[in-house]
Amino acid sequence: MGPVILLSVIFFVSFVARQITGPSLPALEAELGLSHSHSGLFILLSGVGFCLSQLGASLVAARWGYKLCILLSIWGTAAACVLISFSYSVWLLYPLFLAMGMAGGLYVPSGIALITLLVRPQDWGKAMGIHELAPNFALISVPFVATLAVVLGTWRWGYQGCGAALAVLGMLYLFLGSDVQARPSLPSFALIREVASQPSFWQLSILISLAVGVETGVYSMTPLYLVSERGFSLAEANELLGLSRIPAVFLVLLAGWLTDRLNPPLAIAIALAATGSAIIVLGLGPDATLVPAIYIQASASACLFPPILSMASANSSTANRALTLSLSIAVAPVIGGGILPAAIAVAGDLYSFGVGIAAAGLFTLSGIFLVKR
Repeated sequence: MGPVILLSVIFFVSFVARQITGPSLPALEAELGLSHSHSGLFILLSGVGFCLSQLGASLVAARWGYKLCILLSIWGTAAACVLISFSYSVWLLYPLFLAMGMAGGLYVPSGIALITLLVRPQDWGKAMGIHELAPNFALISVPFVATLAVVLGTWRWGYQGCGAALAVLGMLYLFLGSDVQARPSLPSFALIREVASQPSFWQLSILISLAVGVETGVYSMTPLYLVSERGFSLAEANELLGLSRIPAVFLVLLAGWLTDRLNPPLAIAIALAATGSAIIVLGLGPDATLVPAIYIQASASACLFPPILSMASANSSTANRALTLSLSIAVAPVIGGGILPAAIAVAGDLYSFGVGIAAAGLFTLSGIFLVKR
């Protein structure tokens, strides 16, 4: 499991680097004098970059191998973090956030594929379980990392720390990282057209986009909302955000068990109902309901992925399954991780963050109608 642990640490730091933007936005806006809409574009462009890199990752891995693709992701993300930390122009920050998303996206297909090639099939479950702890622990850690950077000096130090950590991990992986001789086949555009023509693919894409949106999209806008409209300090907002993610680590396991006991569509509908309702309360409820709503939203949103992925596996053929998931996951960061938080930011400029967040809750509830029970 040594290679899996090293890849998990790389995934953790890379995920922190991409998610630290949300908890840093109040300090970033104050220093650069940005509107909420401008700062929301940072998250949107990062999601667009992540999407664009998914197809590029297959081409790089097919030609030069998984290890080089992962190294490009590590060092590309490190370089983007350092450049962001030294940038004072919003017009320079836009392409840098796009580049960071593109670099970060290179890791996911190669990292997961490499684990399945390095680990025996009977150990895949344990290996993936270890690997998937990385984003969950990252969502807990990110608010505290962002707050620590601001308390010690400036939001820029958070990006510099991530860049330095990734640079060191890149050197470790260069000398200690494992690789295999196997290469993925180049993507077939005929197969892509076949998958994209199926209604079930678009159903899956929307559901995964909703899951990403409520887990990371709303997450990235919550500190800015709490500071701007609810009277929280940055430290208080980020502390609440980080602590609310702790139960989610354990509830993911419960969601998998419930999916097997019930069925994936019913489990998805229950999680969407709980998540959407909590988001509406978060946006429009009184102050006394804020903390419970944030905890429920964080826990329920984490329960969406096991049943959605289970339903995707059941509804796709063996030949198309990997491509279907890859394309669906490529779309999700743009819609859920980019457009949704950017729309909330625009609502914060035009009228109210709370209204924008409540609208995201209604959008989440509408996903129930996509699920065939």
